[in-house]
Amino acid sequence: MSIEIRTPTYDEWPDVCHLDGRAFGSSYTDEEIEQSRPLHDLGRFRVAFDNATMVAVAGSYALEVALPGGASVPMGGVTWVATAATNRRRGLMSQVVAAVHDDIDERGEPVASLYASEGGIYERIGYGIATRQRTTVLDRRLTRLRPEYVTPPNTVRYLAGDDVVPTLSALWERFRRLRAGEIDRSPALQDSLVDQRSKPLGSQCPAAYLVHADGFAVYRVEPNWNNGHPAHTMHLVEIAAITPEAHIALWQTLLSVDLVGEIRSRAIAVDDPLPFLLENQRALRTVELNDGVWVNVRDAAISFGARTYRCTDRLVVEVDARRWAIEGGPDGATCKAVRSRPDLVASHSALSALLYGGVLPSALVAGRRMTARDANVLRRADLFFPIDLAPHCQTFY
Repeated sequence: MSIEIRTPTYDEWPDVCHLDGRAFGSSYTDEEIEQSRPLHDLGRFRVAFDNATMVAVAGSYALEVALPGGASVPMGGVTWVATAATNRRRGLMSQVVAAVHDDIDERGEPVASLYASEGGIYERIGYGIATRQRTTVLDRRLTRLRPEYVTPPNTVRYLAGDDVVPTLSALWERFRRLRAGEIDRSPALQDSLVDQRSKPLGSQCPAAYLVHADGFAVYRVEPNWNNGHPAHTMHLVEIAAITPEAHIALWQTLLSVDLVGEIRSRAIAVDDPLPFLLENQRALRTVELNDGVWVNVRDAAISFGARTYRCTDRLVVEVDARRWAIEGGPDGATCKAVRSRPDLVASHSALSALLYGGVLPSALVAGRRMTARDANVLRRADLFFPIDLAPHCQTFY
């Protein structure tokens, strides 16, 4: 029997949710299904039917992503990729994702990206790892800020009520352009995040919001009274510091929350300067390092022409039998199709991994994802593509 792939109707949204829930080992209540419906543009989703049964789904969100240099370009945030266990090994995932890619291309969005539930799936369809996500544990009992970095009091306050969404939205829009890989947040998304965080999460309390004139932090506390020796766990949900002063002030406040033993997080970038601000750097441990965002460059000319580069140069990259001359520097760049000899020959996933500037070309060459014309070209590429701040993304989609 042939498989039909098409856009789902809004009446089929509950079926999409149930398929997704089964695939990811969760479930949706009727209330959650209705609450999530307005947050999803089903015109951006594709589903596969085997006879009258929905057996696979994929979709995307209309997002904007920051590139090196602060420019922001449209991006399709690929999501809800799921296949029924009864219909595996038939290529359905590739088919529905390809249909979503076609939709992203038709909308003129030069980048697609996603978070991968499994690490061995997406490279074969052109995705490369562009950011890293680390899990950290900071033992608050073992350290404090170095005294020379302590900031004046009253620069950070708690935020609650109707001020939360507009305040965080304004600060986030300022912050997100500082790190390649960060995405925009629509009013609907920010409302949804605040609503989700207003409820307990397992044994964790509802979120608390700390705000500075140039940043904010969001955390939950998981109580542990420990037989009269309190050792609560703080879960740092996100931190957005626009200036070094805001970064220090927010951390000073986080470290001052009473009864906390450990601060756990998946929000701290791999190059965050926090260890250098502490009296005991070892108190902050990275306990896990995983892939973060996977990127698939859909339009090389727009994507690589919109970012900046660390030094001025011109390199020709061949990918998918096409050659692109990327010429630019710290002030901007162009990317044009050419016929000249390539300096680098890359797989599509390797080209995509280069976009945010967090992966060295030499690492891709060593990993057999790219070749370089000679050693000098590779040295130039290692100077050209990387950026000062590691790419990072704190918004899961």
